[in-house]
Amino acid sequence: MNGIMVELILWTENPEIDIDNISRIINIYPVEKESMGNIKYYGELKNLNRVIDASSLVYSTGYINTIEVEQAIRKMINIIKPKFNNLLSIINKYSLNTKFCIVIVLDEKPVISIPLDIIEIMSQLHAEIDFDIY
Repeated sequence: MNGIMVELILWTENPEIDIDNISRIINIYPVEKESMGNIKYYGELKNLNRVIDASSLVYSTGYINTIEVEQAIRKMINIIKPKFNNLLSIINKYSLNTKFCIVIVLDEKPVISIPLDIIEIMSQLHAEIDFDIY
């Protein structure tokens, strides 16, 4: 893995919200889903586990061969743009938490720039921004 990946993560700690139904309504694929109360296994031998404490949907660009954060974020924006109004409605209706997670795995220093138009979209979605740099 080398490059930049952007994930859009929606989550809730409300056990009454059906994350599978929300995924169907949003209708953006592929999506990774986790449901509250499920057990997730970790580690090379899958011998470590924890109980999932929030239901979530994760949309991902996968790793993009770039050093520019803006280019990777724009790819995610292009994924959600056709369903943006629907996505915004669901986030507001179900009080979902929203986060853009920018994962950077590069041998050289990245170009980190987020233009105003992207910041405005993130703000409309009430999204946090996380950077994971490795």
